[in-house]
Amino acid sequence: MLDNESMRRLLRSITIAFLLLLLAWSAGALAAVNPVYGYSVDLPVGWLEADNSNPDHIGFLSPNADAMVQIIALDPGAGASGAASSGPLLALHVLDQLGAEGEPDAFSYQDRSAAISELAFTTGGIEVQGYLVTIANGAAGFAILAFAAIDSYETAHDYLLSAIDSFSLDEESRRYPGPVSQYFYPFPAPNARDASIRFAGSRLPFAVDANEIDATEVLVDREARVLAPYGALDRETASNAWRRYFRLIYRDNYMRLEPLAQAIGARLEADRVPRVDYPQELLSWLQGFDYVRTGGLADFQPPIACLATESGDCDSLAMTYVILLHHLGFDAILMTSDRYAHAIAGVDVQGPGARFTFEGRDWLVAELTADVPLGLIAAEMADPDGWIGVRLRLR
Repeated sequence: MLDNESMRRLLRSITIAFLLLLLAWSAGALAAVNPVYGYSVDLPVGWLEADNSNPDHIGFLSPNADAMVQIIALDPGAGASGAASSGPLLALHVLDQLGAEGEPDAFSYQDRSAAISELAFTTGGIEVQGYLVTIANGAAGFAILAFAAIDSYETAHDYLLSAIDSFSLDEESRRYPGPVSQYFYPFPAPNARDASIRFAGSRLPFAVDANEIDATEVLVDREARVLAPYGALDRETASNAWRRYFRLIYRDNYMRLEPLAQAIGARLEADRVPRVDYPQELLSWLQGFDYVRTGGLADFQPPIACLATESGDCDSLAMTYVILLHHLGFDAILMTSDRYAHAIAGVDVQGPGARFTFEGRDWLVAELTADVPLGLIAAEMADPDGWIGVRLRLR
């Protein structure tokens, strides 16, 4: 665990980071990977790197420097007995060393002991409030601090939780719900009830846990609040904010759809459907769902809810399509348009039809809310300049 000198370095790095007020605004989301420990974060657009010269503790600042995130690699074996396997014990030690108020609440993250704590403390003469997440990970545990100056805390609150939820322990973890999501409701969902969904003339098993759906909707609503202010900024910044919004929802839903994707793949194989036809089979199936908009700020139904209700609108169905294609081994992207108030998908497959160029590749368009084949799009929406491509996987 942290010795006194390590904690002094931590507090010094926090204080230094708060003084970095002249850093420029960054238009793109700050997606960073720690090359030493392998974890990654996908921070809100405009956040900036702070004092990151030491991979053991790195920091990121909000655009106006009134909030920050710190990620600290801990040595669980250097402290109290049992700390190596206990997120709550790590949390108690960090809280004690910071002189912070807070009480850890234990949960499991990626089959590891973790804890989340609300906390308040003073650093560099500034009173701050936020959250601490600790994860026991064998040789190196992690503490994720996300906090804001007291006067900014209410405004920063969603951004702090979003930043923590963007943390991935390793590359594999980028496909699973984040720490905040797994705290809100465990993954895999513990109370899934057996159900089925129609596909290709049969019923496929599809277990549903209503609380899991609620958890995904909580994330969608939070990320919609994070996204909202970016709509008043320039097009590039707003586009990057939309991309991050969709990435976090994709990540939260990706593994939730894996069992169904496997069942779909097995059904198509049993029916001897040529693999090249899988994207069209999936497209035709989802086009048969009811068109439903949720309304509200998000106006987005998470993919697992789309499947549970066999309904959705353009962007929610397009993301559902992309996730299922990814599970089946096809590359695909989301395409969204403010000009047309619409979303579609793009698929990297052979075939005739309209294509959209993104990241040096030509993607065959897929319209989810009209009964048309892969490659067709309404003529009034065919201008490529009206669309932005969204790579949903964080690479």
